[in-house]
Amino acid sequence: MVFDAIGCIVAGKIPNSGDMGFLGILIQVTWVAVMLSELAAAAVAFPIALPNCPDKCGDVEIPYPFGLREGCYIGQNFFVNCTNSTQPSLLGGLTATNFSLEGQAHVLVYIAMDCYKQGVLDPDLSIWASVYLDLGLNFTISSTQNKFIVVGCDTYAYLDFQQDKENFSTGCVSVCGSSRYIVNGSCSGVGCCEVDIPNGLNYVTLESYSFKNHTKVGAFNPCGYAFISQQTTFNFSIDSLHSLQHQNMTPVVLDWAIGTEKCKEVVNKSNYTCGGNSTCIDSDNGSGYRCKCMEGYHGNPYLHLGCQDINECENPNHCKLPGEKCINLLGNFTCSCIKGYHLDVSAGICVTNQSSRLVTLLVGKYTYCIAP
Repeated sequence: MVFDAIGCIVAGKIPNSGDMGFLGILIQVTWVAVMLSELAAAAVAFPIALPNCPDKCGDVEIPYPFGLREGCYIGQNFFVNCTNSTQPSLLGGLTATNFSLEGQAHVLVYIAMDCYKQGVLDPDLSIWASVYLDLGLNFTISSTQNKFIVVGCDTYAYLDFQQDKENFSTGCVSVCGSSRYIVNGSCSGVGCCEVDIPNGLNYVTLESYSFKNHTKVGAFNPCGYAFISQQTTFNFSIDSLHSLQHQNMTPVVLDWAIGTEKCKEVVNKSNYTCGGNSTCIDSDNGSGYRCKCMEGYHGNPYLHLGCQDINECENPNHCKLPGEKCINLLGNFTCSCIKGYHLDVSAGICVTNQSSRLVTLLVGKYTYCIAP
């Protein structure tokens, strides 16, 4: 047998019994794979939570490793409280709006603000002049999805944090005598300033202060504000100088990971949690690891049978040339010439039968052709 440049088996003569044996085995293996893939496609979708565990709080889905009651989550930090049955809370009180199996949780965090009336601090509106977040070992503030933002015309604010038990601070200043030069949509220093979030933060304090108690700007800006916000959700405008005092919280994206060990340290241990058809990925924002379904699969990689085969044949861009049909396989797919067509090796397409018959098997990117 000879293999040509594109991987086809080309027979220059009638195959002997050994060749026929190979052909029979190849066809049998292919059809077994096809049947298995069809069975998998027909299977009922796997759940996102552990067996007998609830998977929703209100409209928010709760996938494992998170859980709503004991025995349904992987560790105490992944417990989700749903006492009011409508809005889940995480880490002892952070309102949660979404949980992603890609390693992110969306929560709401209070805005630090100091507000004044005629130069006197207003205690009713300055309850959260300082906001403290303790996220524990498994969660960090996403450095790529959030910004630290300060809004005001008489405001300076700090983001205090710890790394390796050392204390650090960052922040910015925003001072303006009027709203004349404020540009809507711009947070470049006039009425609004922002700084990047350092990587790996899980213990932070937000603090907002005023230089002159807003005595000269109180008519249009009675408060100063400091907060962490998901980058795509906050759009600064002149109205923000006054309206933020009624908002209280902003959306923040947290990164999460399992445990404190990296993949090479935990993959052979009993507490390794990645399920079948998944791979382990080291966290790039703190310690621990995450799980991801292998290519060709989707679902919850933290469950034993959570990663399900993707039916690539539902993609209209696969096997769309004339004379082709798509057959789904486990983790892959097969393009095959339909009855009345055969593979034109030189063109790499299915053409109508004219002078020869070919059994063609196209597996992924490779084409195997057996000519009798």
